[in-house]
Amino acid sequence: DFTNFNKISSKSLTMIVTCLSLIALLPISSILGDVIFSERFDDGEAWTSRWIQSEHKSDYGKFVLQTGKYFNDEEADKGIKTSEDARFYSISSKFPAAFDNKGKDLIFQFSVKHEQNIDCGG
Repeated sequence: DFTNFNKISSKSLTMIVTCLSLIALLPISSILGDVIFSERFDDGEAWTSRWIQSEHKSDYGKFVLQTGKYFNDEEADKGIKTSEDARFYSISSKFPAAFDNKGKDLIFQFSVKHEQNIDCGG
C-alpha cells in the first residue's frame, strides 16, 4: 500500500535508499578477486625498466610519460602516452609473479584517454 508514501520523511527515505544500496553491493564483495598486476606510472622514468617497447618493426612510435592535456593532479595523473601521430605502437610488461587462473575468470582493465580530434583512427 503506497497511500502513505508521501508522508515518509526525507531522513527516512535517505536511510531506506542507503540500506538498499548496501544490500545491492553485498554480491559484489563476494566476487572481488586478487589484483595480479597494477601499474600507476608514479615513479618517474622507472616504468621503462618494467615495460618493453617493441622493436619488431622499426617504424613503431615510442611511448613517453606525460600528464596530457587534461588532468586533476599533474603528478598523480601521469601515464604513458603515444608521442607521434599516425604511428603504430606496441608495448608489454611481465606479470610480477606466476599465477594460475584455472577455473577462474581473468579480467584485464585499462584506461585510455583520447585527446586528439581525429575523424578516422584507421
